[in-house]
Amino acid sequence: MSAQGPSSAPAFRRRIVLTGLAGLAVAGTVGAFEHHRHKRSHRRQPDGQYRKLRLIWPHADTAPVLAVAYQKGFFARYSLDVEGVFAPQNGNDALDALVAGKADYAVAPALTWLPRLYSGLPASLVLGIQPGTFRLLVRRGANITRLDQLVGRTVAVPDKNAADKFFFAIMMRRKGINAMDGITWTDMPAEQMVDAASARTLDALVAHDPLAWQLLNSHPDLFAELVSSNTGHYADRTSLILGASHTALETDPDAATALTLALRDAAKWANQHRDEAATLVADESPEFSTETMRAMMRHQPAISPVTGHALRDQIAQYCDELQLIGLLPDTEAAADIARRTTRNVLNG
Repeated sequence: MSAQGPSSAPAFRRRIVLTGLAGLAVAGTVGAFEHHRHKRSHRRQPDGQYRKLRLIWPHADTAPVLAVAYQKGFFARYSLDVEGVFAPQNGNDALDALVAGKADYAVAPALTWLPRLYSGLPASLVLGIQPGTFRLLVRRGANITRLDQLVGRTVAVPDKNAADKFFFAIMMRRKGINAMDGITWTDMPAEQMVDAASARTLDALVAHDPLAWQLLNSHPDLFAELVSSNTGHYADRTSLILGASHTALETDPDAATALTLALRDAAKWANQHRDEAATLVADESPEFSTETMRAMMRHQPAISPVTGHALRDQIAQYCDELQLIGLLPDTEAAADIARRTTRNVLNG
């Protein structure tokens, strides 16, 4: 699957007299071809050199794209030896490790990346790997059937992963609800959530898969899903983002190109072979059966990687939403923040 450069078409001499609009049409075709060839020539291509990279990815053992990249040889295809640094609990842990120089590349939700980048974290976003899988679960019997009924209630966040909270705060802000101040958010380890809900000291929780899926399906008499990111326009947006430290980008930009291409290709493969990707994850995560992982992935959005302008446009939308809930200042245009925090490593 190595990328090939643009092919050069042989030149043919044609003894045809072209007149009027026919001549203009051919001239336009030739011009379009030359423009296309020129445009393609600016795409960065992997140089094939062997590299050992350090990548940090929260909950790596349940990440289908990462499992595919390792086990289906996508890293090897781009001559990469990718070392997982450690097992961070959430996106903020991953970014802390990046800042500390423990990794060259990190994966975290867009809503975790952006406040940190705006505050000066020296990195750039290079690849949107896949959409989010956020779920808001309510306790059965709590009489919560609408988002506005969460105001004044206690909602748990599993591992201080701010992205879970921010996503639903944005969703509610769109409906005129001030969730940041109107809800009692409480950090709660995942293993305590079932007991808290059973004791009726917890009204709802926000989490992402696989935890959210596991809670919902292992305790159907206790939890019901109110809303999620898996339907509507939210399902089409990237969430899990690969970022590169500025040091890595300056020292070896070709490494960032190779890693982006490897994970992009792995993401496309995982989307086209969901059942097999789920099996690969289950093989690495004994706490999840193959049937559980397959069922979960079948109820998740399409895995659609994005780079370049498409990534920047989506990041700008996230910036605008973070401004809505007061987590980014509105003194700078969202598009400008997105332009400053993203980089197209596939464009030469």
